[in-house]
Amino acid sequence: MLNPLPAVAEPVTDVLDDALYEQYLRACDMTYRGTVDMFVLKAAYELDLFTHLADQPQSVEALAAATGSRPNRLVKFTDMLVEMELLAKDAAGRLTLTPFARQFFLPPHPGNENLTMEPFVRYAVTIMERYHVHLAKVIRGEMDFTALTPWPPKTREDSAFYEEIHRSNNHFVRALLVEEADLDGATQLLDVGGGNGDIAIALAKRFPRLERITLINLPSALDIARDNIAAHGLADRIAPVALDMYRDPYPACDAVLFARILYPFSAQVCAMLLGKAYAALSSGGRVIVADMLLRDERGLANYDYLAHFLTSVGVDPAMMTFKRQDEYFDVFQQLGFTDARKVERRGHVLYQARKP
Repeated sequence: MLNPLPAVAEPVTDVLDDALYEQYLRACDMTYRGTVDMFVLKAAYELDLFTHLADQPQSVEALAAATGSRPNRLVKFTDMLVEMELLAKDAAGRLTLTPFARQFFLPPHPGNENLTMEPFVRYAVTIMERYHVHLAKVIRGEMDFTALTPWPPKTREDSAFYEEIHRSNNHFVRALLVEEADLDGATQLLDVGGGNGDIAIALAKRFPRLERITLINLPSALDIARDNIAAHGLADRIAPVALDMYRDPYPACDAVLFARILYPFSAQVCAMLLGKAYAALSSGGRVIVADMLLRDERGLANYDYLAHFLTSVGVDPAMMTFKRQDEYFDVFQQLGFTDARKVERRGHVLYQARKP
């Protein structure tokens, strides 16, 4: 006799349902949240909303007058910003910035200059209309990516544009280097592509035995680095120099740092640059590579990197690529480095190795 059918159909397993829900949340982030977040930030920036609220809370009426907005429409828009935890209302019902908005969406100032999204938002709201909304045309070859500011930069003003974006989120990589860099006993550090000097300054303060840090950058950026270094009283220990990191030999040293320089390059390009570092190092010297993780701690794609990679779609040829980051271990072995190790923390990874 056949077994009777169960009275109640078997439910989909909780495991399957949970996995499907996680995928649904990701799809919502891509479809709804991505749309809302970027266009809300674009409008807030174009209205200069965050700057108007930087000093004190304001009523919707006062904010509407300051931004040239229709009060009834601004009410709806600011209600969204409250839901997104960018704005809050005080006891009198006036609008004020949340701590989150103050940290990440006000223009750079001494309290947030190494961890703010404002420079990139300022850039993105312009470039998206010129490039991102035409991405299908770019892929078909009907358009190319054209930078807002010349690359490589020619003037101090050109370099200031790029250096501001680069410094605006170097907080966590700088902290990782200060905490984990193997620089005890080192006296001569070469900082390849050292930007405006923020990381070199932090390392000079952390390792007082570093007598000289040679910071490599483009000629147009050197005065930016010099001014920053001088403001910290370290001009006698940190020397910015113009050097082509691809073609010129590196000066002799006992440590070489690549901080957020190698992550977009293929293993072959990394091997070429790390080979130049090996040649410059004395016996016992160490190489340090600090990269952003191409996938975060959850295993999800790093959208900081993807945002930059997206521009490379419209450039032929482009050096940016996706590599397996642990390929550094293979490169270290190939070049003769020993004692290779890594540590991951807060979206970044630090690789270190020694020259025998």
